[in-house]
Amino acid sequence: MYFQRNLVKSSSFGYIKKQQSACFFTSTLKQSRRRIKQQSLSLPKMETVIVFLIASVCIQCATPSKLHIRKNRAWIVDSLSMEEEHTGPFPYKLGDLNIEKKVIEEYSIHGQGIDKDPKGILSVDRNGSVYAHGKVDYEEYKRLRITLSNKHTIVAVDIDIMDVNDHAPVFNRDVYELTVDESTPQGNPLVTVLATDNDQPGSANAQFTLRIVSVSPAASGALFFIQQRTGELTGTISFNGSLDYQESQKYRILVEAKDHGEKMQLSSTSTVILNLIGKHNLLTERTRDGGDSSVFMKQVGVTESKETGPMLEANELAMCLSEETVDIPAINPDLYSPPLHFQLTGDVQGKWRLQSNYGPSVRLIKESAVRAGDHEVTLEISDSQGQQSVQTLSLRVCDCDVSARCTALRNPTIKLNAAAIAVIIISVLVLLGVLLMLCRFRTDIYKGLVDGADQS
Repeated sequence: MYFQRNLVKSSSFGYIKKQQSACFFTSTLKQSRRRIKQQSLSLPKMETVIVFLIASVCIQCATPSKLHIRKNRAWIVDSLSMEEEHTGPFPYKLGDLNIEKKVIEEYSIHGQGIDKDPKGILSVDRNGSVYAHGKVDYEEYKRLRITLSNKHTIVAVDIDIMDVNDHAPVFNRDVYELTVDESTPQGNPLVTVLATDNDQPGSANAQFTLRIVSVSPAASGALFFIQQRTGELTGTISFNGSLDYQESQKYRILVEAKDHGEKMQLSSTSTVILNLIGKHNLLTERTRDGGDSSVFMKQVGVTESKETGPMLEANELAMCLSEETVDIPAINPDLYSPPLHFQLTGDVQGKWRLQSNYGPSVRLIKESAVRAGDHEVTLEISDSQGQQSVQTLSLRVCDCDVSARCTALRNPTIKLNAAAIAVIIISVLVLLGVLLMLCRFRTDIYKGLVDGADQS
């Protein structure tokens, strides 16, 4: 009986093992089939992707885009010149382009002088010749560019406008008038004249020479001359010898500015009126001598001439940090010695500079390195008679986005008025009251918890 029971158990156990083995084998077989099926399906997909990529590359190589065509275009740059204000006759030929005549008609032509301002000034014929059909002003156009393009080539043609000498140098004043003492030492500067030329900067047409044409009346004891540095727009008149009030009380000096034009030179003139005064201003008064009616006493009063140089109209100015310039006006006690000359001194490199050095006022330019705060700028101001002074300008730069008032003096220490102090005290008291209420509330909660614990 025992043997049969064990036999049944053995048989059952073997049957179960067989069933498990069969299930495991079946599962493994299904997984293997699934993998084979997936691999068989993925291979055509990969082949399709590879074929698509190869086809795309071939198509890209066979049919490049317009962008690639544009990048591969050959650029050819040519240049011609054209004289401004040419009198004609029109049209006249400027030159020929480096393009084959048989393909010139394949190009489309655009640019300044063709279909852009100044329109209708230029044209290109079938032989590649460029023609001018009108005048061009150098002050308005320094260069014209036209482009000729086809599928493979772009030709850029620059027509440089050549400046002609059509502007004479002009003085900033028709008349300079000044007063000097006859005791002025020789070599001292008397007056500085200024002229400008609107022709092309750096060209011979824009460069000029200053010279004295005549002096009326002729001075026997003084020789007037003008000094001009190379490239400078100003000249300083001085003299050798001595001035004599008894000989003449006034001189008229005619000054000429003539440019260096190649074909023709243009010029203009200005007059310097020089008024002389004696060594002293004499106030003469005749008084009768009490003893003898026929004798008169001459009393001579001598008034010393005290000359003061030009000075700033205001020694304190303010500007916003966002502003770039500020005007600095100056005054000169001598009304007969304009213009004034300004020059910055001291450590101003990269901080301050002047837009111009001449005039009754100048514009001070603030560089980006300047920060908000108080600054001092030192200027040396001189007039045409050589009188000069050194002026210190206190300049306040304010951050107007923070404070609207830019004139109030800044104080490094913080000063509070009575209202501010009262606000601070009230705020502190309110804060203390809130803290006290929180402490009491917390105490009440704690007591409630303790009482509840005791009752339980």
